[in-house]
Amino acid sequence: MHILYLVNALDSGPGVLLDEAARAGAAATLIHTTEATDLATGAKRDVPETAEGFDGLVVMGGVMGVYEEARYPFIEKTRALIRDFHGAEKPVMGVCLGSQLVASAFGAPVYRMRDKLDTHEEWGFLPQTWLDGAAADPLLKDAPQGLSIMQWHGDTFDMPDGAVPLSTRATCPSQAFRIGARTYAFQFHLEMTREGLDGWSVFRAKAEKKPLPEIEALIEPQIAAHLGPQDAFARRVMRRWMAFA
Repeated sequence: MHILYLVNALDSGPGVLLDEAARAGAAATLIHTTEATDLATGAKRDVPETAEGFDGLVVMGGVMGVYEEARYPFIEKTRALIRDFHGAEKPVMGVCLGSQLVASAFGAPVYRMRDKLDTHEEWGFLPQTWLDGAAADPLLKDAPQGLSIMQWHGDTFDMPDGAVPLSTRATCPSQAFRIGARTYAFQFHLEMTREGLDGWSVFRAKAEKKPLPEIEALIEPQIAAHLGPQDAFARRVMRRWMAFA
């Protein structure tokens, strides 16, 4: 099995999703999309035009918006690649920005939360409300109701036509969906590791111009309570997703 990971920001790598694939013996190619670089070799490598040579596609997060395609050429290339994997019936998983790219690839609008919702972002471990579609879903059928999963995003999306909604939240209704049998979009960051969260705390402190201990005081109790259950959930989801391939 050979999985292609599109990494749109170096601080938003595949984390648990890569680790669990490695445990299963899967080969992995990681492309840093904004630099068109293979992360293993450093060689120049752009987003492929087709799914040929790969068994699954994972598209990660990033600070850019899907509506910034003029600034970031990888966005349109990624949308086209998502559709190609989907058409080939090879599994796709989009995470955060990746979920927005999946929605956009199938015609749904993506927009800033502050433009249409009552909040400008979601941040922290926040509980999911799994919908009826999740109860029979191959990946999510036993997901604990109210499971808290890490979030950090200021954009959201509408559901594409034909999508099966899988989870929701009052402040940001579009949390997860499946389109077809093997293409998934997860707004939440199920991939996060302890190391990744430590880096994000530093990044958030700088972004908000706040002392790091102030950010840590907010997130550390959440990490202690929720990272373990999230990690178990993410690994189970990844194993099931790989079974499609």
